[in-house]
Amino acid sequence: MDDELYSQYALRPVAPEDTAAVVAVINQFSQTFGNFAEETVEGLAGFWKTPGIAPADDLRVLVAADGRIAGYAETTAWNEVPVHPNIYQRVLPELVGSPAHAQLLDWAIARSHAVLDKVPEDLRVSIGTFSLMDIPAQEALLAERGFSKTRYTFEMGIALNGEIPAPQWPHGIRLQPFDLERDLRKVYAAHDQAFEDHFGHQAEEFEKGLERFRHLLVAEGTEYDPSLWFIAMDGDEIAGYLVGRKRSDGGDLGWVNLLGVRRPWRKLGLGLALLQHGFRAFQARGWQRAELNVDGSSLTGAVRLYERAGMQVIRRHARYEKELRAGKELMTVELSSQ
Repeated sequence: MDDELYSQYALRPVAPEDTAAVVAVINQFSQTFGNFAEETVEGLAGFWKTPGIAPADDLRVLVAADGRIAGYAETTAWNEVPVHPNIYQRVLPELVGSPAHAQLLDWAIARSHAVLDKVPEDLRVSIGTFSLMDIPAQEALLAERGFSKTRYTFEMGIALNGEIPAPQWPHGIRLQPFDLERDLRKVYAAHDQAFEDHFGHQAEEFEKGLERFRHLLVAEGTEYDPSLWFIAMDGDEIAGYLVGRKRSDGGDLGWVNLLGVRRPWRKLGLGLALLQHGFRAFQARGWQRAELNVDGSSLTGAVRLYERAGMQVIRRHARYEKELRAGKELMTVELSSQ
């Protein structure tokens, strides 16, 4: 393909009827470079309805001259002080690194610049994006646009065809069945507190965060299963939690959406016990594997925990960052002493 052909691509806002075609592009990309299906029609349709996303402004498709969708990009900036907008972009494998790919990425970068008007001048602002590693043409394009590789995220997995050790619960811990109306606010509060120690965390207004938490984990298309929400209680306090589900795009695969332990209950074995309990629950349903995502340089040592549970890295994703303005950092980048 030459530049003349690439120039025939155009951008437009997404429409609801684009969902299946966008998912096809996303999964062609992920199958080619990672040998897995990344998205489902139900999942993407639900994501487009997430509070805080304005599809007409935040989402674009790359369209060929014949009308076929060849790429997709989204920009998100959840927080009230949106210092770190995030870009997600995928194109057909044959377009990676091309001028058409650059056209899509340039739109997302320009859209992300809009946050500068909403952020006090003394705060650091940067754009982040994640993608599978070892895609040289994409890495070159990102570098040309001023992005540098700053961090890694791992997908880790474990086969469930053997015996999973019984969890050893710390003294005083009991599991409580999850009830949506009774427990969702409490679980979100515990999650927000637990993830204060995770790279990239940024404080936000509670009700807005709760609304998005509910939508992303409970709304239609999320594969919500309350029987796979395991809440570890110490008296009336949530000490830790595991939120699991089945991944419909992954065959007989159990997915750990969230795992968190609050500071007072760390280093007691609670995280490992929750994982083992979750794995055994997946196994009881006949699922063959369990997988999750984790920050490759986790400030709380999550990678070591998952390795102790028998998990191994199966895919690596890189985080790229482009600084728009230097200044005071709002997100968590290191553990505090509090």
